Amino acid sequence: MTVFTVEQRPERPWVGVSTTGELAHWDRVNAHVPRVYGALAAAGAVPQGGPIYQYHRLRTAADPMDLTVAVPVADRLDLGDGFATGALPAGRYLVARPEGGPDVLARTHREMWDWAGVQGLELAVDERADGIHWAARTEQFLTDPQSEPDRSRWEVEVAYLLR
Repeated sequence: MTVFTVEQRPERPWVGVSTTGELAHWDRVNAHVPRVYGALAAAGAVPQGGPIYQYHRLRTAADPMDLTVAVPVADRLDLGDGFATGALPAGRYLVARPEGGPDVLARTHREMWDWAGVQGLELAVDERADGIHWAARTEQFLTDPQSEPDRSRWEVEVAYLLR
């Protein structure tokens, strides 16, 4: 059973790459992670944690989705062409840290939606004709895959901004 908490969070600056991706070709999305870390290293900047996948628009899991593959940083930073900079907004977040790594994320998201409804929490989301638009929906990988090759042991944090 995944435990859900509500946390007040400050703004979190990041640098990354905005992209459109499909689950069937997720390797193309993941390819941005070393690119961002490499650009940060070249700029002499220090990452403030593992990669964050920030979802902006999603229709269904089978459709392409708009997202940013980002790395948290201490302050906003311009890495130049091809890189985006921004911040996760401050606010109240619904947070989960499920056991089982990326293989349990789909189930975790469903459970979080259900739990939020039961608790009377409203996710910061707009449903439009082209899909669901998130103010902030993230998955942050807390485990370095090079240190722990077993995906089932990876720690992942899922967070949704609340209204």
